[in-house]
Amino acid sequence: MRKSDRPRKLTAKGMENLSGNVGIVMQALIREVRDETMKQMAKAQQETVKEITTSHERIIETLWNAWKKEQQALKQMIEGQEKAIMQLQQDIQGIQAQAAQERKLMQEQIDELKRMQQHATRDIEPLQVQASEEIKRIHEKLDIMAQHAVAGSARTNPRQSFADIARMSPTEGQNGGVRGPEVM
Repeated sequence: MRKSDRPRKLTAKGMENLSGNVGIVMQALIREVRDETMKQMAKAQQETVKEITTSHERIIETLWNAWKKEQQALKQMIEGQEKAIMQLQQDIQGIQAQAAQERKLMQEQIDELKRMQQHATRDIEPLQVQASEEIKRIHEKLDIMAQHAVAGSARTNPRQSFADIARMSPTEGQNGGVRGPEVM
């Protein structure tokens, strides 16, 4: 056995040295444990951050894709509405043009009807005057005939009926001659 392998006797000075050495070893051990713990904590924190970041990235990507789809759907809807609006505007313009043509045609027809009414009024006025005069003459003749018939029948035959008088020709009433009823 060698001298160095044998256990030594601890002296006060040796105890101090030993406790100093143990303190240094303990400090080194504590530092190593602390460093290792820090490394593991940093690694765990990095992994957690990486997991959270990955999770957030997935969520953001999902939201982004959903937003893009929504934007695309809105864009298509807006384009569809724009097309519908343009079609409606064209339809309205067509209807307005057609209405303008129909108004113009109606105005032309109204003007033509007014002209026709004026011509008809001009043409009818003389006919109305002529018809009125003719009706007046007929009334006058009828009045004269009725007077002669009544006067003639009273002189010739007081028993003649109104029907007999009405059937008489105007000359009979004036001549006072009584003939039988006329056959028609």
